[in-house]
Amino acid sequence: MVGTREVVPEFVLLTGSLGSGKTTLLCDYLSLPESADTGVIVNEAGEINIDGAIVSSARRDLPMTLLGNGCVCCSLGDDLHSAIDELLAVRRQSGAGGFRRIVLETSGLAMPGPILRSLMRYDRAEYRLRIVSTLDALAPMADEVTFPIRSAQLTAARSIVFTKLDRAGTDQVTAAGCVAKQFNPAACRIVVADRTARARAVFDPMYTETAMPISQFEAIAATDHSRLGVFFAEWPTDVAWGDLTDWLEDLAGLCGDRLLRAKGLVAVAGTPKCLLIDGVGATFAEPRWMELDHSTRRGIVIIARDIDLAELTALSADYPEDIKPVVKRSKRQAA
Repeated sequence: MVGTREVVPEFVLLTGSLGSGKTTLLCDYLSLPESADTGVIVNEAGEINIDGAIVSSARRDLPMTLLGNGCVCCSLGDDLHSAIDELLAVRRQSGAGGFRRIVLETSGLAMPGPILRSLMRYDRAEYRLRIVSTLDALAPMADEVTFPIRSAQLTAARSIVFTKLDRAGTDQVTAAGCVAKQFNPAACRIVVADRTARARAVFDPMYTETAMPISQFEAIAATDHSRLGVFFAEWPTDVAWGDLTDWLEDLAGLCGDRLLRAKGLVAVAGTPKCLLIDGVGATFAEPRWMELDHSTRRGIVIIARDIDLAELTALSADYPEDIKPVVKRSKRQAA
């Protein structure tokens, strides 16, 4: 302890584009015994904190706080400071001792610069900061809308972690390496196919010997999210699996490459469990069953570019009222 300031050996800012595997990487690490002294802060741009539910399911005793105020780089205020305070206070009250590290998992829309400036103003703890960015080996390039975000995340990173290597060919991994080197030749590139070994490599102290100074990133400006929309689709009752898949197919067909992310938890008729729906672009992963308490809100967060609410509302116009989702613009907008 220095004066009244707590000492947290490491603060890891986990960034990366939408659907690039941040939550999977974090869950892989939290399943390891060496993660026992780790605290987590999770932020999402959407109406419900889906990643928070996934992360907490990976380890039930996890010290975790949620930033549910939208994209953290656009709407920080004192919320990030309060989240850190809350995490440290809960840890003190538990009598478990100090944290070895705190991990802040950001929204895929978050720019590192504004977050770092906020952390510079936080004076109630001492920590060494490290930025980790995930890079999807299957889709390392960004489109014109997300390019400023992706480039800022990679440029700021101390470590760039290649993800989805189990599905990537040699040429794709090589292309991803070129992207990483182009944006940040000094970053440590972690290219490990085994998920457990990769998680250890990301958080192992040997990769954190020289944390990057915050001041280096003060000039990184917040991006303009004006072309990106965040929406929330919510069903009035449990929905049949067939009706849900029809709607998701219609969503992908309507949006095409304008659909950046669709992720959420949906109550499916005939089962007490929820389905985790996880789509990157118009490609959806195999749905995953999850057991959640009744306080967790159900619905799907949709992040898309150049899409307005009227288009998404019209998408559901022909569905029967009992299975038609209510789609609205999220209160937690990217802009």
